[in-house]
Amino acid sequence: MDLINPNLTFIKYGRKKIKVSYGKLTDCVGLYDPNLQTLNLDQNLHGMNLFNTIMHELFHIIIHNEDINVNEKGEEPIAKAVGDGYTKIFKQNPKLREILFDLF
Repeated sequence: MDLINPNLTFIKYGRKKIKVSYGKLTDCVGLYDPNLQTLNLDQNLHGMNLFNTIMHELFHIIIHNEDINVNEKGEEPIAKAVGDGYTKIFKQNPKLREILFDLF
């Protein structure tokens, strides 16, 4: 699969739905906007670059929605929160799991 599945229009995180959109981004390849609860991905991403960008943006989604201040917490609490957050995301979003695995 070269491109993201167009059926992936949102990602659930707990009770929140984060809208996923694709387009031409100029200063970055992915952007999570916590105020709008949107994830914007560059339409030209493929393969492992797409996988890495999604994983990177999921980290931002977790950190923001779990209200984690990375400057105040130590490494272990952040690692635990991120691990728990990924578990929450992957349990609630089976389509996302399939899409990510297909990128390998």
